[in-house]
Amino acid sequence: MQVFASRVQTPDGALDWRRGDWNKLIHTPIAVPDPIAAAAHDYLASFGLVFGCFDFALTGDGDNAEHWTAIECNPNGQWGWLPDAPAITEAFADILTRKEAAGHDNARRP
Repeated sequence: MQVFASRVQTPDGALDWRRGDWNKLIHTPIAVPDPIAAAAHDYLASFGLVFGCFDFALTGDGDNAEHWTAIECNPNGQWGWLPDAPAITEAFADILTRKEAAGHDNARRP
């Protein structure tokens, strides 16, 4: 599975970006620590999901897993405006293609 993450910040560094001007938000790709990625994969697997948009609050620079606090997982989250959108679109298409192929294989079995 692939993991994509984007840090959302306000130009003035406000703590709660939801209160600012959404057109001025800064979206920057960020690396996800291995323990966080593993926990996200485990979460998705436990619910039988192949996709989810997780929200986290970062209490530091994000390099350390201890800086990440999980808020929620949206299994139908939006991502089209993020810097990695083309790569996310490709990964999502790959998931749908694999599921469709698996469904056709199963349909042929008695």
